[in-house]
Amino acid sequence: MMNRHDISDLISMSRTYGSDTRFVLLGGGNTSKKIGDVMYVKASGCALSDIDPDGFVAMSLPKLKAIWEKCYSEEAQKREEEILLDMMNARCEGETSRPSVEALLHSIIPYTYVVHLHPALVNGMTCSQSGRESAKKLFPEALWIPSAHPGYMLAKAVKRAQQDYVSRIKTYPNIIFLQNHGVFVGGDSLEDIDRSYDHIIKRLTRSIARKPNFAELKVDNHRISLVKQAMQSMYGDAKDFPVAFNRELANRLTDEQSFFSLSSAYTPDHILYSGCKPLWIEDVVFEGNSTIEDIKESIRNYEISVGIKPKVLAVQQTAVIAIDESAMALFIDTIKIAVFTESFGGPRFMDNDQIQFILNWEAEKYRVKVKRNRAP
Repeated sequence: MMNRHDISDLISMSRTYGSDTRFVLLGGGNTSKKIGDVMYVKASGCALSDIDPDGFVAMSLPKLKAIWEKCYSEEAQKREEEILLDMMNARCEGETSRPSVEALLHSIIPYTYVVHLHPALVNGMTCSQSGRESAKKLFPEALWIPSAHPGYMLAKAVKRAQQDYVSRIKTYPNIIFLQNHGVFVGGDSLEDIDRSYDHIIKRLTRSIARKPNFAELKVDNHRISLVKQAMQSMYGDAKDFPVAFNRELANRLTDEQSFFSLSSAYTPDHILYSGCKPLWIEDVVFEGNSTIEDIKESIRNYEISVGIKPKVLAVQQTAVIAIDESAMALFIDTIKIAVFTESFGGPRFMDNDQIQFILNWEAEKYRVKVKRNRAP
């Protein structure tokens, strides 16, 4: 197997994009480089911003290609177990880390470098009602992939769409937009990758009607204190739950109708870190003498309904409170996406089937677990 220094350029590129919050939040996204019959792809749970040689997994491209010759179970959980086994067996000798859930997709994009990211600006289009039409108009050279389960099913959808694209255009697409997910960019040089992302960001920037207004507003400390007391009782672990209240939120916390564009999940990362939907707390809860108990009851009812406690609480006319900084970061990203969708026909959330798949997907639970274990 080749020396790890052969991927120094991949490491440098990954750190550059991973350190830019326009492109990456909380280590999301993944990158790869193909050298002969080997593909180096980001390991699951690693952050791009500070990735080192050990953050990549060497994979055998012939073994990955052989996966397409196999038939897998129709039952989702069993299929994912079968795919995981074959993906682990496709690692080169001596590799011990688990590859990115999108490694198979990286392998079928026939460019030396592949960079998959989830910029809010991009997802303003991919998570919108007219996303497909807008992508076709703004990026006629790109490939659009309708919503699909991440991992094997997404790779399968891309493989099929690529074949159709090549039959028509006689070349492979180097930009692939994924509905409710993000974008893949391929190139045979780092300059190709940078050029494509620069093109995408510049064209989308010119296409949006406005940017989010995050000017901070004064919060009602009494209300916030009551909510935090309820959360402290329900979540334990003495900590200061982060709070956000700004002009963008003030306009959306008026009532549930105005909050709609923030009321569900746009992408898999939003589900993993900030939950499949926030818990809406009506301001009437503050009118009685049992505010804390009423909020605790709302949290319990949410957990019964969804299966997990809410990671974000949206309190009418007040503020948003999250369980930790990661949940808040992804919720702020949700706000950005919601604003950007206004330029592309309005919001389009992941459908319930997609949300349930992510909530129960072992691969994504593993990714978050590894990331938390590596945190300082």
